[in-house]
Amino acid sequence: MPLLWVSLAIALETHAGAPSNAHLATAALASPRPRECRGVQGSADGLWTRARAGDAQRYCDLLARGYARLSQTPAEALLAAEAAEALAGPVAQVRVLNGRAKLRLGQAAAALEQFVKAEAQDPDAFLDPKALHDYARAASLGPKPAESVRLYRMLVSRSALLDDTRERCVLQIEAAAHVLAYAPNGSDEALGYLAQARRESLGLSPWINALKLLIVERSGKSEHLASAPPSIAALTQPLSGASGDAPLLPAGELDALCAVVTEASDPSTSRQNWELFLSHASPDNLWLAQARKKRGEVPAGKGKAR
Repeated sequence: MPLLWVSLAIALETHAGAPSNAHLATAALASPRPRECRGVQGSADGLWTRARAGDAQRYCDLLARGYARLSQTPAEALLAAEAAEALAGPVAQVRVLNGRAKLRLGQAAAALEQFVKAEAQDPDAFLDPKALHDYARAASLGPKPAESVRLYRMLVSRSALLDDTRERCVLQIEAAAHVLAYAPNGSDEALGYLAQARRESLGLSPWINALKLLIVERSGKSEHLASAPPSIAALTQPLSGASGDAPLLPAGELDALCAVVTEASDPSTSRQNWELFLSHASPDNLWLAQARKKRGEVPAGKGKAR
């Protein structure tokens, strides 16, 4: 089953350069603009029976303003979402914008609450892959991070809808890391996502190489590594779940990456990072027992290996 997700992602990537009518229609549905604001007949789903006459355009303008300001001024995007909610109630698309703004403001728990309610209200609320990416990140930062695996798998299948090459690469890396950490027998699936990411790595090769090394470490696979392990300095933890600078890894996985990339050159640092992994990782992480064993195997040492 996991390989099905990789195969689907490859098929979508292969056809991304020559969009068909069906692909364009899917892309239109994936727009952050709500259906009720696209002039589609019969798509309001009773929204305007709950809004005052004449407020429809105001509602759509507020959502458009919120999305226009989401990246640069998320606080203003949140205000727009709250104003839209005052007109139309807590409908799914308002919740999505609200959650995306809160994620960027560092309120991951509140964002996740909005996303979960939006999905329950409307299963199509996350057709926009950017919104789904935020949902997956909020789930990763939440109390049950293993639930993010479902969202990342959905996201990978829609990655061809993203115009931003770097964002496609980042989400493939994130999907690989989350599947590896939380999905049983997820190593092959993770390697498939990393193979896709390598096609357009755009400066993210250290993350790809380190994750491949971690997969080899955990699964015992004899995977060929094209280069030497990256340095710890090359693996910079993102500042928040909404940061576009680096991939968001599951809790503790950055420590695991640092442990494997320093195992041969600096056993003492490697051991310290296995300790950090064990203190930071979620109880849902499937590799805790192996890490405890590995921590005991790594020589304590006093410094770098000679």
